Amino acid sequence: MVKILHFSDTHVSHRRFPNVKDSWKIQNRVSWIEEDYCIGFQKALEVASETKCDYVVHSGDLFDIPVGRNLSGPTEYSRTFVIRELKKFFEKTKNEIPVIIIDGNHGSYLTRNYSTIEFIQAAFPKNVFICTNYQLKKAIVDKKPLVFEFEDINFYLFPYFKFGRLPHLAQSYEEWVRNNQQPDPNKFSVAVVHGMQRGMDLHELILQYPYDYVALGHDHKQRKVKKNAWQAGSTEKHTFAERNQEKSVLEVQIIKGEDLIILPKPIESKRKMIQFEISLKSDTTPTNFEKAIREKLVELQKKFVGETASRVKVKLEGTIFFSNWWAMEDILAEIQKEVFDDTYNILEFRWDDGGLVKRAPISQNKGVKLYEYLIEDPVIDFEKYIRSLGIEDEKHAMQMIEMGAVIVDEVFNSATQVKAEGKEDSN
Repeated sequence: MVKILHFSDTHVSHRRFPNVKDSWKIQNRVSWIEEDYCIGFQKALEVASETKCDYVVHSGDLFDIPVGRNLSGPTEYSRTFVIRELKKFFEKTKNEIPVIIIDGNHGSYLTRNYSTIEFIQAAFPKNVFICTNYQLKKAIVDKKPLVFEFEDINFYLFPYFKFGRLPHLAQSYEEWVRNNQQPDPNKFSVAVVHGMQRGMDLHELILQYPYDYVALGHDHKQRKVKKNAWQAGSTEKHTFAERNQEKSVLEVQIIKGEDLIILPKPIESKRKMIQFEISLKSDTTPTNFEKAIREKLVELQKKFVGETASRVKVKLEGTIFFSNWWAMEDILAEIQKEVFDDTYNILEFRWDDGGLVKRAPISQNKGVKLYEYLIEDPVIDFEKYIRSLGIEDEKHAMQMIEMGAVIVDEVFNSATQVKAEGKEDSN
């Protein structure tokens, strides 16, 4: 038997600047939310040492930044924290447990050919084994495998790679997977992958090959993908859509010829994420709106304590006149300013108006085609609306988005065509 502790998506050094109270745990050193993600990483390693596993696997997004256009690197506090916690882990386990880490879509300087997990391996060259996005690209070009071979087990490595973007990338990637990454039947075989089926970054062959276990990352919701494949989920609640998820890491027991034993190990998050849902009507006045918001916040009107302060989101839906909405936005901004003093135990206060339909009074609509200037891209706007609903079933959400996109596109294209024909007639 081999025992693996599998976790993922720790997003260490994650920071939220907008809509967060300007408060530090240690002034000019670390913010409260940044430390939340550090603690998630810490707790995962504590579980790993307690379970006395044989290997630790992190399937991507160890650090949160850099990502996309955000080229900022992890803070020095976060870097130091990770090194310190790994040092404690190796001391507890007498340097006997290897840690395997792959790159996700976060944490790579895409313009500099450098990954933030490289300095971790440099700090622990005998204990940490990494595989970066750049090593993957080189392996595809060189047509060589990406495998860490140990005496009893092979780890087949699949860092994040958006192969589905272009046909030639998809073909090259599939050929590489097919020719280099098939498991050795004579040893335990584990695939370590950062990707999701719906994101064009998890190739179907990986789920078809007879790996003993497929350690997946990227999806923040822990779930079984196949009998031998699990998404570990994130160690900290990242968005308000995750507010009701119980976070945990996975203890995986592999015995040849027998079913996997998967034991989720809870990772407790002390910080509450609270979402208030408020439905508005055309006749809702700004005064009544303010009253409804303040009634929701009464229970949090207490002295600010960083360790327990809540993250709060107000989700708005319904139909409202533009004139009232502009006044309501001012009210929300004023309330946000107020709750960020020390009389409310609130760390983050944001609102989501994606579910609101905002319109002008009928008297002002006559002869006006609002689509000409209110919606820049109706298809994207519709997708944002569906995402704002927080639908957890991604397949269902994508079906709604795709169906709605077709309808919206047809409506707006038809409107544009009618407008153009009208101009031609007038000439």
